[in-house]
Amino acid sequence: MDTVFDITKFGAHGDGEHLNTQAIQSAVDEAARRGGTVYVPAGTFLTGTVELKSRVTLELHPAATILGSPDIGDYRQTAETVDEDRRPWHLLMARNASGVTLRGGVIDGNGPAFWEPTVGDNPVTAVPAREPDSERAALTWIRANKEARPSPMIDFSHCRDVRIVDTKITNGAGWNLHMHCCDRVWIRGVDLDANLLGPNNDGFDITGCRDVMISDCHLSCCDDAIVLKTTEDSRSVERITVTNCVLRTRCAALKLGANESFHDFRQITFSNCVVYESNRAIGLYSLQGAVIEDLTVSNIVCDTRAPFLFNRPIHLDVRRQSPDSRHGAIRNVIISQVVARTDGRILMTSEDPGGLENIVLRDIRLVCPVLDDPSAGSDPAVGGSQFSNSCLDARAAKAAVVAENAHGLVLENVSVQWPDGRGTDGWNPPLKAANGTTKLFARSEFASTGKPVFHFLWARGLSGGYGHCPAAASSPEVPLFVLENCEGWAWRE
Repeated sequence: MDTVFDITKFGAHGDGEHLNTQAIQSAVDEAARRGGTVYVPAGTFLTGTVELKSRVTLELHPAATILGSPDIGDYRQTAETVDEDRRPWHLLMARNASGVTLRGGVIDGNGPAFWEPTVGDNPVTAVPAREPDSERAALTWIRANKEARPSPMIDFSHCRDVRIVDTKITNGAGWNLHMHCCDRVWIRGVDLDANLLGPNNDGFDITGCRDVMISDCHLSCCDDAIVLKTTEDSRSVERITVTNCVLRTRCAALKLGANESFHDFRQITFSNCVVYESNRAIGLYSLQGAVIEDLTVSNIVCDTRAPFLFNRPIHLDVRRQSPDSRHGAIRNVIISQVVARTDGRILMTSEDPGGLENIVLRDIRLVCPVLDDPSAGSDPAVGGSQFSNSCLDARAAKAAVVAENAHGLVLENVSVQWPDGRGTDGWNPPLKAANGTTKLFARSEFASTGKPVFHFLWARGLSGGYGHCPAAASSPEVPLFVLENCEGWAWRE
């Protein structure tokens, strides 16, 4: 049996007032020397940075909380500042460690202590509640935040055999949980509850990791829920599974790449997940030269009832973030058995021919209570950096499925239930926000008026591949397809 090191034996007090950093760290250091479990009994233990070490299990009683100090001076400052999200302060961290386990209780980052009480452009007296209670509050983020904040709240780098299981993570001041260049990671049974207005409030960020298994988790957060990344200071992402999770986010739920796509992604599966209130349920982005390949997404039920323009249940985007960026690719991807209730479209684009290769969409059902008018997004400044910014015609195309510059695209049993005026509760907000701007859009600026005029498919630059679907446009007088320069792509009746 492992030796147990109770933090109260090292001087910790669970009253939520005493600073326990030294006591908790002393318990961890002793456990690292002898091997064993650091035990946190019932109570609230205020602390700054604690560094976990090899062969140490940090186990919390179900009624125990580790609470982050509201004073940034209580956190150790590392030399690892990378950008506005990866700051040099963390609540729990590990470096070059193996055999580390975090289990049980609550990890509370005390995030609101590091945010200015401002919503949008309007000063307020307190940080808004995590569940917005008004239409306008639901449309805005806590925009002003202090740069000196613990983000990521939990940060593991170059570690091996890491287990984070059966714990609750809440109130991160920025990113909540970050794994950087780690091998053999198990994240299971985690309840992550973050403020839906929190700035940069990502759930799980998996950067340059390999052999990662994420399962049976519930996440609610403002920014990306589960996102795989490759930064300039990381390596490729390989052999990742995500399954049996429920994800609520105002941003992307299951995501790869985007600004952090400098190295490749391969051998990845997302399966058996429910996504709700998400701007994008599935998002794959190669913007910095990465090849994203050998990926399956299956058994996903989702809705995009988020208060934003241009919601998309599925979005693939290959382009160069800047003129200096390399050309990337997304290839050998199968997305199957997806039911999406949505006000948006499936959007798949590459700025260059062949950037999308051998993409299969199979058994996809889109149910559209309403449809937003995508032509409102023709302004390149509206929509942020993750909205097919090199393919403006595709961004504005009125079709359930939009594809540009793909080789070997297969559409099998993709179907649409067009708006019929029923089941629209919660889908007709008077205002929506858009990434890339602080402007709020009135319904007249984004909603399709009357019966929507949408094709089933708008495509440009397809080669190879085929479609075989029970397809219909939004009404009989609307053409089923708009196809431009699609040589060798076939529609099978």
